[in-house]
Amino acid sequence: MNREEYEAKMKQGMEDIVTDVSQFVADSVMLNAKIREMPINPSNADGAEFIKKSEIPAYGRDTDEIGRELIEYVFDNALLCQHPRFFSFVPGAVSPHSLVGAILADVYNFHGGGWSEAPGACAIEEKLIQWMGGLAGYDTEKCGGIFMSGGSMANMSAMIAARDTKLGEKDFPIGTVYLSDQAHSSVRKGIRMIGFRNDQQVLVPTDDNFRMRTDLLEKAIEEDIAAGKKPFAVVASMGTTNTGSIDDLYKIGMIAQKYNLWFHVDGAFGGSMLLTKNYKSFIKGIELSDSLSWDTHKWLMQVYSCSSLIVKDKQTLINSFAEHPEYLDDLYDQDHVDPWNLGPEMTRPHRAIKLWCTIQAMGTEMLSYVVDYSVNNAFIALDELLRHPNWDIISKPSCGTINFRYAPSSLTKEEIDDLNGQISKEINDTGYAYIVTTKLKGKRVLRICAINANTTADDVRSTIIKLDEIAQRLTNNI
Repeated sequence: MNREEYEAKMKQGMEDIVTDVSQFVADSVMLNAKIREMPINPSNADGAEFIKKSEIPAYGRDTDEIGRELIEYVFDNALLCQHPRFFSFVPGAVSPHSLVGAILADVYNFHGGGWSEAPGACAIEEKLIQWMGGLAGYDTEKCGGIFMSGGSMANMSAMIAARDTKLGEKDFPIGTVYLSDQAHSSVRKGIRMIGFRNDQQVLVPTDDNFRMRTDLLEKAIEEDIAAGKKPFAVVASMGTTNTGSIDDLYKIGMIAQKYNLWFHVDGAFGGSMLLTKNYKSFIKGIELSDSLSWDTHKWLMQVYSCSSLIVKDKQTLINSFAEHPEYLDDLYDQDHVDPWNLGPEMTRPHRAIKLWCTIQAMGTEMLSYVVDYSVNNAFIALDELLRHPNWDIISKPSCGTINFRYAPSSLTKEEIDDLNGQISKEINDTGYAYIVTTKLKGKRVLRICAINANTTADDVRSTIIKLDEIAQRLTNNI
């Protein structure tokens, strides 16, 4: 292939793909419109095998054929996590407005590192970070932050800022950080990744509502100080993955101030509670935090990935992440902090554009209602569960999440654990709903997280009814 042939081929590829992509997008949007009638758990297991047997071609193929193969063997063989009755993990619907923003951002493919490359896109990111910080009670003139891939990166970056702000390098080996036994695994993982040993992480037990016990937190801090250690950070959960529980942010914040600790709030799940009108009391104390992670791709209907880290003082991020290589001298913006100086990434997409599209199209009032609406879904689940015998409520509704299990008095603990595992498997195999188990206080339980904006009361109640039917039938066969 010579240069002229190469250039002609590249031009043709760009022209041909326009029609194909337009049709694929239209088909996927129409498919999403009838998602409630589709099975959540696809039965076709041929997708991975097809890909494994596919060749890496030396010469190109028809793009329409490639797209159809991807739909049949990849996309149609994945769990429908956007389904209104997908109640596992921390699910969420996708706003069509977010989809528009994501497509535009990908098509234009801006480099998201510096202001000089795409000032309008950077302004969107900065504007949203200031707005989100304002919701948390931060000074919008002083706060700062960055959009990131997910809560894992946001939490880890917050711990880097905490380490660099509160510890001298000589104190790194004796630094200690505190989090609850219900803290997300990404927090523990991130702390290890930035160089701290497991014994430098103190897991504080939780109470009957799965919230960090602040009395034991303070006791642990005092003991570590007496032992010559250097406490430097505490991480509170604003919506734990297991139960949706929100730690007492006010009490933890006051303890952090007392001992001069960095106070980080892992709001990857529950950060969207900042928009609530009916549950503000649950997040009292967020204004005392030094940093907050917030995944808008969880509760605010954003296409992956659209997480954020917001800090009370943006200078703390600059201190940890800013670098000034000579090859970027001509690109520095004197009036703004370039995103590559606020986090670990240099090459990055403009993730905030899709959230901007959603907020501009829907408005904050509608998004606030989305949060309040889905919080109530867990209370609907509770109401339906209480209509049926033998169901134990293990965790009360919080952040749209509830844990429960079928526990007839005639069965042993081991039989009950096994029974609930079977109930989960059977409901998932039907494709009607998807519910996995977790373990709380040594018990295997069923968990519903119902924050999908398209989940209705009927979706919740009909799922509970099906669970009860399965549970009764399985129990009769024991």
